[in-house]
Amino acid sequence: MTKRSSSSEVDVVVIGGGPAGATAAALLASWGRSVAVMHGDSGAPSLAESLPASTRKLLRFLGLAEIVDAAGFHPNRGNISRWAGKEAVAATDAAGYHVSRARFDRLLRDHARAQGAVVIEGHARRVDLANPVTSECVVSSQRDSYRGRFVLDCSGRAGVIAGRGLRRVRAGYRTLAVAAEWHCDGWPARERTHTIVDSYRDGWAWSVPLSGTRRQCTVMIDAGRTTVRKAGLASLYGRELRKAVSISARLAGARQISRPWACDASVYDCVRAFEGGALLVGDAASFVETLSSGGVKKALSSAWRAAVVVNTCLDTPEMLSAAFGFHDRRERLVYDEYQRYTAAFFRDAASVYDDLFWSARAAGSPDRAGRPGDDLADRDLARDPGIRSAFERLRRAHTLRLVPAPSLSFGKTAVVEGRYLVMREAVVVPGVDAPVRFAAGVNLPELIRIAAGGGDVASVLETYHQQVGKVDPRNLLLGLSFLIARGVLIDGAKGET
Repeated sequence: MTKRSSSSEVDVVVIGGGPAGATAAALLASWGRSVAVMHGDSGAPSLAESLPASTRKLLRFLGLAEIVDAAGFHPNRGNISRWAGKEAVAATDAAGYHVSRARFDRLLRDHARAQGAVVIEGHARRVDLANPVTSECVVSSQRDSYRGRFVLDCSGRAGVIAGRGLRRVRAGYRTLAVAAEWHCDGWPARERTHTIVDSYRDGWAWSVPLSGTRRQCTVMIDAGRTTVRKAGLASLYGRELRKAVSISARLAGARQISRPWACDASVYDCVRAFEGGALLVGDAASFVETLSSGGVKKALSSAWRAAVVVNTCLDTPEMLSAAFGFHDRRERLVYDEYQRYTAAFFRDAASVYDDLFWSARAAGSPDRAGRPGDDLADRDLARDPGIRSAFERLRRAHTLRLVPAPSLSFGKTAVVEGRYLVMREAVVVPGVDAPVRFAAGVNLPELIRIAAGGGDVASVLETYHQQVGKVDPRNLLLGLSFLIARGVLIDGAKGET
């Protein structure tokens, strides 16, 4: 049969309709942009996801909270863990969500349609990154071609564009997830809204509730040291699940209601998050350790950032270099932040289990921040020994008088204001890739100007509150400590940092 063809022009082509693609498309369409989303459903089962309560704030910001709440997903009220031999319970007053990814993703695609995006159910077969970008999608007997000024690769692990030499694997290990679903009438009632996490020699497992009686239980094993054959997957799954003693004990009397399936859960990032007129978004740019429970939240944040970047470039083409650089830096920083978060757990497990599974993950996880970019979080600042030392000095020496260093200089950096990126004044900081405007939520150029006006630490803090705005005093001290530790501000009385 001869395939019919059609061609359309849009502002943005989005490849992939998962959380990243659907969210970016919905935002851009709601801002008046023409958007085509190409989404091909593989039909393969997907892992359940635990979205922490902190995801609610992001969903509200993105205009998604009402539709997600209305969907009636099973609540997430925390987790119970047996990690490296230690038991712990983390509970939250506000509930997050336990979601089936297939249902969650479909909900977000429906929202994108409602906002005006065109969603094509088919796989992107060819993408030409010439200007304008052309993407061809095959749907049944129809071949549709879409030309756009920009393309967002939201194709996840498939990496339609990321796979063209942009993907990077820095970890010295690969991970395979093997999952199945269970009917659990006898699961303890007080735990029916909690994820269960269990580490053991050579692997770890978790159990995510999708209802009061239905759970998905997954084991994580080393893909490089395990030969997996479809015929032997059930026995492999059962053998590994029995090692997770806290989960297997709770499954006593439960009934497995699906065959086990396997999927790649190895981490990766990218050498850069753009190519030509394309941005890598969500899991196309990087995949973080499943242990973090941050994959969906990371994808949603990445989608918002990509939408702002493209929206800016459509109206202000001269911003393209700065805007794409902004997206690239943020993608790499977020990946490193999640990897540092899980690194501590891997090192704890490696100290208890003397095996290659854990030693490889402990060795392959970063324990320090890389070179920071243009937006510094208080968690990163508080981990730096030099900044911690300066912080303690400020707390003790209330009469310390700060002045700008002779080498002080300012530059410009891209910051988000509403739906756009704009260039704003920022501080050139030694050892930092790009000029910095904010650290721990504090406006650094304004803080430097206030410090240059004289006065002790207490008066600097008070003046900032009056002239710039109220912030947590601890964050103001962190901002000052960062500037002192990097030699941007010095002690005027001593003439040294």
